Amino acid sequence: MLEMQNVSKTLGRRKILESVSLRLKDGEVLCLMGPSGLGKTTILETACGLIKPDRGEVLTNSRLAYAFQDNALIPWQTAMGNMVFALSSYMDRQRAKSESEKWLKRLGLFEAAALYPGQMSGGMRRRLNLARAFAIKPQLMLLDEPFAFLDEAWQDRLTRLIAEFQKKHNSSFLMVSHQLEPVRELGGRLVRLHSSPVVLAT
Repeated sequence: MLEMQNVSKTLGRRKILESVSLRLKDGEVLCLMGPSGLGKTTILETACGLIKPDRGEVLTNSRLAYAFQDNALIPWQTAMGNMVFALSSYMDRQRAKSESEKWLKRLGLFEAAALYPGQMSGGMRRRLNLARAFAIKPQLMLLDEPFAFLDEAWQDRLTRLIAEFQKKHNSSFLMVSHQLEPVRELGGRLVRLHSSPVVLAT
């Protein structure tokens, strides 16, 4: 569960969020759409605690994972190293390696386990970013442009993976995406943002 209550945020001299309120129930998919630069990513970063709101509250009681838009991979770690490092806070190293192998396989990256992020394509880095998030088995997942850099086949596979994960774990997904079709296939709730600062009550 995630609830944001009357959240406002100013960055520099620009007010990005103004009285943003949203509630995401267990097992729900909510997608934010709108032009670049409005504040969609700021909503995600505030929801996960990376940004502290100037006003308002963010409430959650769920294990949370955030798949960043810029992937935020560790450049001096291999794909396997990135996975194990991310999982080390949740499990011992042996189990972390086992879970890493499983999710690298599921995201088509097992053969790339020894590659560094700089040796990967944009699509491979995006899939590694997502594998890292899924592997910790969160109850709440924040996804920033998860379908970007993925071809149509991988967009379809990711959509099925989200649906399967949601059903198995009753996990909630708050995502930002410019791809409308995957959101429709997931049966998610769509919120369109049109202007800045973002004013939202949903």
